[in-house]
Amino acid sequence: MPILPVPALSPQIELLALKAGLPAGQAHEVTVLARITPPAPQLRAGARAPINLSLVLDRSGSMGGQPLAMARLAAQTAIRALEPQDRLSVVIFDDAVELLVAPQLVTDPERLCRTVESITAGGSTALHAGWVEGATMTAQHLNPEALNRVLLLSDGQANCGEVRPEVIAQHVRGLTAQGVSTSTVGLGRDYQEDLLRGMADAGDGNFEHLEDAAALPAFFAAELQGFSRTVGHTVSLGIEPNPALKVSRVEVINTLARNDLGRYQLPNLIAERPLEVVFTLQVPAQLPSADLGVTRVRLAWTGRDGVRRTQRIQLNLPVLSADAYAALPEDSAVRLAEQLLHNARAKQDAVGLLDAGDVMGAQRALHLRQVAFEAYAPSMPAPVAQQESHALVDLALNADRDQILTRKRAMSQSYNRSRSKE
Repeated sequence: MPILPVPALSPQIELLALKAGLPAGQAHEVTVLARITPPAPQLRAGARAPINLSLVLDRSGSMGGQPLAMARLAAQTAIRALEPQDRLSVVIFDDAVELLVAPQLVTDPERLCRTVESITAGGSTALHAGWVEGATMTAQHLNPEALNRVLLLSDGQANCGEVRPEVIAQHVRGLTAQGVSTSTVGLGRDYQEDLLRGMADAGDGNFEHLEDAAALPAFFAAELQGFSRTVGHTVSLGIEPNPALKVSRVEVINTLARNDLGRYQLPNLIAERPLEVVFTLQVPAQLPSADLGVTRVRLAWTGRDGVRRTQRIQLNLPVLSADAYAALPEDSAVRLAEQLLHNARAKQDAVGLLDAGDVMGAQRALHLRQVAFEAYAPSMPAPVAQQESHALVDLALNADRDQILTRKRAMSQSYNRSRSKE
């Protein structure tokens, strides 16, 4: 299907079917790839939208030594990447919370870096209270034309103050509704991945798993680049099958949270970074037709100007004879996206099996998925096929050696793939 013309500043949306038609006279499962490509930001030459950022750093006892040294370096990397129109606050926490840097414009980054250098390790982990302080600092200077975000880093378990993940996520969701988003970084093998992922989902942000503190500076640099190129936030996707077809089932293969209206929450729209969602529809038998409206999708987002926008696009397919349908080629891009997302789902299923104590079941699920994936691998780009196959093998091999780290890796890989981050 061609890309339909859309107004300036709107994302381009493609709806691609695995096969560009339907077989007449039989029920059929249609696999569809929705590819969303955000536009380049429309800014003055050399300018970008401002950032209103609160860095919230865990300084509990477990961060002592190299992890805290790298966290300080990462924060300094972030500070030096900011510009004078950007606003920054820095919050640190152990069992107590300290506002290390009050909200201020980044006019003297080296002075702020020297302040960050003074951070030392402390006691327990009051994660919720640290996040609240950071969110409050960001909210005090809420700017609808800026990206207003809290970036939380922790390597441990929330064990002081509010620790219930569902309550913390609810609080994050409330701030998101007011325009303050939250991203989280889990470092090492001891943090609570369900809590940090839940906060990121509720916070319209990102969750990242980093095993090595040495990766923190590169992560912060990439995150800030993403901030500066964000053209839309609070993004949702609704799937709207043609009601006349009486579609019996719609299934999204990505693992995505839903908003209060049942629509799928997508990551921020970052300039020229495509998002891919794959879904299937069970379409009842149809009579031959030259052009049948199968489904629409509805994309909604809030622009950097604070305006909420929506855009719809429809997938039309011909209904063909059995022979004509059988002769249609598969779209290789759709098949690749589908298979990668099935891998992601298998990894998420393995997490559930590990949680149930079924290590062998998790290994079996990953192995079966690897076999299924390799049947399609010859038609895929070799680097992608090799990387994916290796990841599935590695998770299966390590499941009984280190369940904690395997769980984190599987959840992170599944999360990133579902959100088009890999």
